[in-house]
Amino acid sequence: MEELLFYVVDRKYIQYLSEFEKHISYNKDDIGHSRPYLGIVLKIEDYEYFVPLYSYKEHYKRYKNNPSFFFVKDRKDRPLAIIKFSAMIPVPKTINVTELLRYEEQDKKYKDLISAEYRYINSNKSEIYKRANKMYVAVTQYKNSFLRTIACNFKLLEEKSIEYKENHDKNWTGYCKICNN
Repeated sequence: MEELLFYVVDRKYIQYLSEFEKHISYNKDDIGHSRPYLGIVLKIEDYEYFVPLYSYKEHYKRYKNNPSFFFVKDRKDRPLAIIKFSAMIPVPKTINVTELLRYEEQDKKYKDLISAEYRYINSNKSEIYKRANKMYVAVTQYKNSFLRTIACNFKLLEEKSIEYKENHDKNWTGYCKICNN
């Protein structure tokens, strides 16, 4: 299984998809924060999906175990973030990876956080893939009523992703890889 890397999605693409889906999250810099909206890219069915990473908040500890999220922890088993499968969005397979986010330009505290998240995610990638696929199937095939209320409409977003690629921006590159040296 290949290494999972961090990505940032093009804000025009996020804005476009959010016209059709209320569960889409925005880049933090769009709402006054300086840190990027990070995620990983997973292959699910015939699509690549950007799966967002959220900073850990105290109320997350009340979350009941379900396929909509996955806790990312540090080496002492303390939560750092969650991977939110319910908010994952498709990105076209024919994307050219472009601009690297400069890891070395981030402050030390943020670099340490990204590094810890990166280690945990890659040491648990089988479970991450399993949960992402379980979420996708529960929403698209089994039509789980609870998960459908908290998740993106994946099939609709797949259609809109194709439309965006074909009709809105012929030079769109979609997401950019974050270097983690």
